Amino acid sequence: MSIVAESEGNCPACGAPTFKLVGLLYDIPHFGNTVLWIGHCRTCGYRYFDLEYAESGQPTRIIFKAENGEDVAKSWLIRSKTGSIKSPELGFDLEPGPSAEPFITTVEGFLYRALDYAERLEALEPEKADKVEEFMAKVRRAIDEGGFTLIVEDPQGKSAIIPRRPEIVRVERLSSTS
Repeated sequence: MSIVAESEGNCPACGAPTFKLVGLLYDIPHFGNTVLWIGHCRTCGYRYFDLEYAESGQPTRIIFKAENGEDVAKSWLIRSKTGSIKSPELGFDLEPGPSAEPFITTVEGFLYRALDYAERLEALEPEKADKVEEFMAKVRRAIDEGGFTLIVEDPQGKSAIIPRRPEIVRVERLSSTS
């Protein structure tokens, strides 16, 4: 770890000239050289965190076919802040937004996170309850039984799936224009 940048300025939350921002260079497995930006305002306590890739990889598409519940529970999903995840069988497409966060979890953990989001959607939009319940039933069945595909595409090549069994995942290297 080394400091690559350090500055003080006005806080984006309260405007006081007591905001300090530091950039730290880390070599993180699967992400490579990464700059972690950490900011803190001594006046109001506002905090800022961001991750920036110092180097890019080759664009990739990872195709993971969960055949059973053990594949789901014992395979790892590493999603960088530029990775998208979709499942044709489960009917979702998760695209990263401008403030997307990277995460590392099991495939099972990711699907439980999808259930949490679906429950919130159901509460916010009760008129869509039937569709949301149908989606949640599919996801619960997938957690227990597998039988679905996850496709992870990452233009930076920083995302990965570490499968329980190597034969259930295929990695494709894409051209920059794919």
